[in-house]
Amino acid sequence: MEEAKNKVSQEVAEAEFDRFCEEMDIENDESVLDEEDLTQWLKGKRRLVKAMMNGSLVINENGEAVYTPQKSGDIAPLTFHESTVADLMVMDGKKKGHDVRKTIGVIAAMTKTTPATLSKLRGVDSKVMLALFALLMD
Repeated sequence: MEEAKNKVSQEVAEAEFDRFCEEMDIENDESVLDEEDLTQWLKGKRRLVKAMMNGSLVINENGEAVYTPQKSGDIAPLTFHESTVADLMVMDGKKKGHDVRKTIGVIAAMTKTTPATLSKLRGVDSKVMLALFALLMD
């Protein structure tokens, strides 16, 4: 039954995931990962492929992930641009130990939105956001 809800087949979604990895220079060779890293990699990949299958995550012509939140109200689609050093420098403005604020600050810079907007993401939306961030920062 779940297959009927999907807008994209798993095969197409996995091909798009591979294209995303290629475009964003994300190491996508599972054979080089140790057991712990492989477990996290597969968990994130499954989450993103599922979002691609249901149509909430697409890869645009520039190879960037564009996620349309599903459970978080009227938040506009978030485009995850390739990170820059300036995006990472956002962390310097946060206090030591404020790791969540640092992470959300970098994601806000990468998506050209605000931490206040990202703080409204709920459930699956926040999980997809963090899975994208983990891949892009690896």
